[in-house]
Amino acid sequence: MPMPTRVILVRHGRSTFNEQGRYQGSSNEAVLTQKGKETAQLVGQYLQHSSVGTTIDVIYTSPLRRVQQTAYEITKAMAPAMRSPIVISDQLKEISLSCWEGLTYEQVKQQFASQYHRWQQCPHKFELPVNGESVTDEVPEEATKTNMAITTETYFPVQDLYQAARQFWATMLPRHAGSTILIVSHSGTIHALLSTALGISPAYHHSLQQSNCGISELTFSGLFFQQNSQPGSQQSLQQNVRLQQLNQTTALGEVLPKLKVTKKGLRLLLASAELTARSGERLAHRLKAMPIDFCLSADTGQKWLHLLTQEHPKILCLESQKDDFLQDWQRHLAQSRRAAEGLMTALAIAPTASIQKLLMQTLGGSLEEHNSLQKAPYHCLNLRAGYLSVIHYPDSHRPVVQAINI
Repeated sequence: MPMPTRVILVRHGRSTFNEQGRYQGSSNEAVLTQKGKETAQLVGQYLQHSSVGTTIDVIYTSPLRRVQQTAYEITKAMAPAMRSPIVISDQLKEISLSCWEGLTYEQVKQQFASQYHRWQQCPHKFELPVNGESVTDEVPEEATKTNMAITTETYFPVQDLYQAARQFWATMLPRHAGSTILIVSHSGTIHALLSTALGISPAYHHSLQQSNCGISELTFSGLFFQQNSQPGSQQSLQQNVRLQQLNQTTALGEVLPKLKVTKKGLRLLLASAELTARSGERLAHRLKAMPIDFCLSADTGQKWLHLLTQEHPKILCLESQKDDFLQDWQRHLAQSRRAAEGLMTALAIAPTASIQKLLMQTLGGSLEEHNSLQKAPYHCLNLRAGYLSVIHYPDSHRPVVQAINI
């Protein structure tokens, strides 16, 4: 059987527009900050570390400056023998945001209120004017007086982004079967690449997080190349892809990924109950540095409670006799995030299958589709014992999967 194809995805480092709170889109004005360069170098050091066992065969990048600078800093930090050829692909550009590009987040919220609402709530239906024409929510007075119809050619930025992602997979994967590929790109683009690989609709575009220099990883099986006459079809990707990691920022010195949407609500740390003594000790060591307000545990996970919470002896521990308790807790979690004035952090110890189900539901994957296509439910999420996955339930936003297997 052919070796799987390993794809590592890294978002560019922090840029000047990130620092200023401006929409970047596909514009090419932003450049890396000093912090952005330093974190990119940390990624390079992580990738070349012997414990990772990574030999990069080829690097694909967006043509935009902030990504080119990130790729340069990553490869500069790697040993010369590990430096790989770089292929620039226009299909890895960030989402095109037309007249929003260069504006601050607050300016967009105020000037394009209805479009911004659709961007947040229905990204697959989100439209913007072509050619960067500045069209706000306000209708000119003269048009109102004359009942003049105002027509502006528009496009669907998120739909276009996902189409480019599908085309990229269809072109790139057959060329590099069995290889290890590094993709350095943008937040929105990586969202689209991950979602199209996992069969997730663009309607859930804001349901996962990709931090600056966050590291994600997919593996594609050899069956993808042997059985499909049209590589890149969405069904084949669902059947033969596994998400190994999402938004790993521990390599950057972060205990947990920084909150993006708001610093309020509930942050849920998910740990598999299928632990060993070794993986349990590893997880307990990780949890020492994390703030935990309370703990939820399935019956099968209760034997690990003392070990995992020994550094948090005063926290409230809630136990359930049901292994699938996370599904029942959905309503309570929603109420908790609305009631919380600040940020609360909970640890949940549950069976792997239950965590996979919750993560896939939050990401927007189809439960019926994955149950019928996979050998086991949610087989495409490869959860590892002793590692954490993180979901943030903001007080005014859909839930966001911040990380998987960190």
